This record gives sequence, C-alpha cells and structure tokens, in this order.
Amino acid sequence: MPKAARVSDIRLQRELKVPPVPAFTALKEILSAIASEQGAWRGFALHVSLGDLHLPDLGYLSVPIALTIGETHDETNSVDIRFTSMSNAAVFPVFAGAAGIDATGPTGSTLWISGDYAVPLQVLGKLLDKTLGAGVAQRTLENLIDDLAVAVIANVEKREAEYARYRLH
Repeated sequence: MPKAARVSDIRLQRELKVPPVPAFTALKEILSAIASEQGAWRGFALHVSLGDLHLPDLGYLSVPIALTIGETHDETNSVDIRFTSMSNAAVFPVFAGAAGIDATGPTGSTLWISGDYAVPLQVLGKLLDKTLGAGVAQRTLENLIDDLAVAVIANVEKREAEYARYRLH
C-alpha cells in the first residue's frame, strides 16, 4: 500500500457567542454523536462545493466520514480527533488533530480545529493537493468547523431554553 504524504499546520477557528463550559460540553457530545453515528449525525459527511473542485458550481461533493475520538483534555478543553472517508479510505486524506474550545470571556468562546492531514499516493497525492485540488482540503475543513460551530451554538441555546422553561414552571 502506498504511503501518504503529510500536509501540516492547519488551524481554523470560529468565534462563538456562548460560554466556554457549555460550549465544550456540547462539542464533546456532538463529536461523540458523529463518531457513533447517532441520530441526526448518522452518515455525517464532509462537503465541498463543486466550484472549489474547479468544476461548474452547480452543487457539492460530500464524503461520509468515520470519526475517531481520542483522549479528552479537560485542562485545555480539547479532544483528539481523527477522521477519514467511510469508504475508499485509501484515496481520501486522513485528518489527525484536535478540536477544542477557548474562552474569550464569561459569555464568549472560540471553537478551533488544529492538526494535519495525510494525502494518499505520496508525491502524486501532494502534487494533486497543490494543483487540481488546491485548497479543497482546507475548504472542506472550513465547512466542517462552520457545521460544528452552528451545532455547538444550537446545542447550548437549546439547553439554556430548556433550563429557563424548567425554572419558570
């Protein structure tokens, strides 16, 4: 089996207008649901616009992923993650890194993903990543963090609404 070429130092972040502690709780729950394919997260897929693939921008390409959760680091509010394609994994990049929440104050936080990915096919894979697929992996990860940010905010807001409803009755 051909070895993979590494592309490193990816760090993406999104500002969240929710407190860091419930945001980290929500992030762990969402990642766990994706990894175990629970509920709405069953078949979760990374996606990228066809325009990002240098094709007519008439839709998108999605690739269902197999997410593995590693160690949780409560001191840094982060979780080790690794994911690859659910099918034909040998021809898709593998991402290894972490996702976490940084506090920006008592009512704000930052969601981040950091790590690197390995492209298949060594030199040919690196060449395709730099030419035809230039920016595709980066854009796919940007879409992932956008999806996670929306889900974390929704999860935190839902919990706060449920708590308020409980306290009022």
